[in-house]
Amino acid sequence: MAGLTVTLDIAGQTLQNTQIEIQTSSNNISNANNTGYSRETAVQTFNPAVLTASGWLGTGASISNITQARDSYLEQQLINATTGDAQYTSLASQLTSIQAACSDSGDTGISQALGNFFDAWSALGQDTTNTSDQTSVYSAAQNLASAVSSTYNQLNQIASSLPDQIDDTVTQANTLIDQIAQLNTAIAQNESSGFQANTLRDERYQAMDSLAKLIPVSFSQDPATGAFTVDTTDATGSLNVVTGGTATHISSSSTITGGQFGGLVQAQTDLNGYISQLNGFASTLISQVNHIATTSGGTDVFNGTDASSITASNTFLQNLTQSQLSTMSQGMADLQDSSIAFPDGTNTTLQQYQSNFEQTVGDDVKSANNNQTFYDSLQSELQTQQQSVSGVSVDEELVNIINYQQIYEAAAKVVQTTATLMTAVIDMVQ
Repeated sequence: MAGLTVTLDIAGQTLQNTQIEIQTSSNNISNANNTGYSRETAVQTFNPAVLTASGWLGTGASISNITQARDSYLEQQLINATTGDAQYTSLASQLTSIQAACSDSGDTGISQALGNFFDAWSALGQDTTNTSDQTSVYSAAQNLASAVSSTYNQLNQIASSLPDQIDDTVTQANTLIDQIAQLNTAIAQNESSGFQANTLRDERYQAMDSLAKLIPVSFSQDPATGAFTVDTTDATGSLNVVTGGTATHISSSSTITGGQFGGLVQAQTDLNGYISQLNGFASTLISQVNHIATTSGGTDVFNGTDASSITASNTFLQNLTQSQLSTMSQGMADLQDSSIAFPDGTNTTLQQYQSNFEQTVGDDVKSANNNQTFYDSLQSELQTQQQSVSGVSVDEELVNIINYQQIYEAAAKVVQTTATLMTAVIDMVQ
């Protein structure tokens, strides 16, 4: 009779095991399209054997834990790729807007306006008595000043929007940092009994993935508590943001490099450089052109000191003699081909300096796009590798469920048979 009771217990345990295994597979199938989910497996362990007159007999198996299929090394590589992709996506987006502000289509833009300016002076030099050519010079000067001022205003508008975008990114990052710290605490509390808190671990990984899009992150796990220690990277090296349940916020003034934050900061740095170059071009243009105009007997062609304040006068040709107009026109023609010292140390012509400026912006956009393409490809490749480890195969889970069903039916048959035998024994005793 004792043997039948043990058999009934084993069969009952088997029924419970298969129910858990079927539920686990069902949960896997339900999350098959959830890329933040890690496939779960119900782990069976042997129950202690018992010593009988016939020797040691097994007492079946029980579910000891529900584990996840994770590869922490692969997850860290994927997080790094996510950071790189977000960084250069953000940078490329900002630089593309900047390039649009600096673009020269051939009909509009600073380079075109500068060429028209020198062409107008050249036409005037051929016939200084032609009032139409004088009007063209005035118009060309106005257009050039307007092109420089318009480009500056567009760049300045982009520059004004970047601090708010950086602040928003920092706010999002700090919210996620807090969330990860809170999940660390919850995981440690829930796993104190020895069972993995898989759903909380998935939530934490998704929070880590979201954080990696904003700032670079690396992590290590405490094997005793399951808590993550999370670090980011700034100009000084590694910077801790999460230790167990303790969160440390970042600030907008941080020197963190990477992620959306790093892309925005890099765009801000690049943009400041572009504005400085534009101001250098404008201040040099103003001083060189005005010097030629005033030494030729005229007045300043341009007012202002740099791109933020440049305007064109509409009286600089008034009351000039034919000789003065000729001298001024020749001076402008000479300026067009003259190598000039710019504030940044460059020595070249005005047109070449402006061309180099536009080329620099274009090269930076191309570099950012190339890097974004690389990290996007790397991210896709690593996601495929991660899914091969942690992802769910619906076909495999369906096969498992069929297998569990057969085991369940066999265990149920054992229960039925054992019950019949126990009834027979009871009837014999009576």
